[in-house]
Amino acid sequence: MDLPAELAELIIDQCHHIPTVASCSLVCKAWHTRARFRLFSAPVTVVGVRDLEAFMATLQHPLCTIHAYIRLLAIRQSSAEPSSLNHVIPVLVRLSNLTHFELVAENVLLTAECRALFRSNFMSLRHLLLRMTFPTCADAVDLVCSFPLLESLHLQARWIGSSPPPALSLPVHLHSLDLDGFMDECIRWLLLCPPKGTISSLRLREVVEKELGVVFEYIRFVAATLEDLKLSMDARAESEPSTVPWNNFQLLLIAGFFLQHVNFDPIHFPELKTLEITGRNSNDVAMIAHFLSRIQASQIEQISFTSLVSVNPARLAWVHLSQLLSSHPYPRLRRITITTLPHLQPAIVHQLRRLPYVLDFVFPEGIR
Repeated sequence: MDLPAELAELIIDQCHHIPTVASCSLVCKAWHTRARFRLFSAPVTVVGVRDLEAFMATLQHPLCTIHAYIRLLAIRQSSAEPSSLNHVIPVLVRLSNLTHFELVAENVLLTAECRALFRSNFMSLRHLLLRMTFPTCADAVDLVCSFPLLESLHLQARWIGSSPPPALSLPVHLHSLDLDGFMDECIRWLLLCPPKGTISSLRLREVVEKELGVVFEYIRFVAATLEDLKLSMDARAESEPSTVPWNNFQLLLIAGFFLQHVNFDPIHFPELKTLEITGRNSNDVAMIAHFLSRIQASQIEQISFTSLVSVNPARLAWVHLSQLLSSHPYPRLRRITITTLPHLQPAIVHQLRRLPYVLDFVFPEGIR
């Protein structure tokens, strides 16, 4: 008895037994394609030089027929043992249905020919993560703006030379943007070329003090549509809490630098639901209190920040933060996640005693 096509597809899509799915691919031509896509529904992850060479050998084999079925691919190369990817890109362009692509190869510099191949293929890409080096900022911008269906971009790029970026806007469908690397030049490009779509999720990593001015200029630029905002301050000088004692004076000094650079005009976020500020510069509660006092975000549901400084009840920052969070400007607030040290938790709970029902504590890795 023949199964209706809809029922056969439902069975294949819901089957979690891989050998059975493989058997389905042999039943008939109609089942073959559906089952093959199901077999390759999980990301193909290639880590290290040996795995990469083996994967390339598979794709180049004369009997290989899996090119059209790979949709999620992650290639991660160690900076300690980088491999050239100039022979890889010409092979990968045969993956015509690739929708998710992650390329982590910090010390790899693609040739102009490979970058041209990259730009002119992968037209089905919707999610792209790039962690690599480019000759110039213009080369990085030219590449990431080449994919018309792109919805999310995580770009951790560095470049060797200097050149002005081209007048290209982000793809119209892009709504999630995650930036790291040479932040200042990236942000200035984004300010010169407004996005054609709406940015609803923005994450900026490893922001340093000198970049704060242009960073907050861009945040204001996209504030009307933002639902998720995450800032990670520069952590390159941050020490592991488990091995190096925290110097309160240094941390308070860092917070002072932040307040000096973030004296921005109030920003209105009509759609913001999640706010997260972490990293070295966020070790003092004065920073999050100051930030919250400069924004309007009545729809916010979750706030996350870091507090690794000893809690002094006499400090106005804690009083200010408690007043801000309990004075009902955030009627939808459901959770306050605080990254701290175990011995500081009781004092923080006491300082925010008006909000016990929303507090959630996270300890740094290795700390109990």
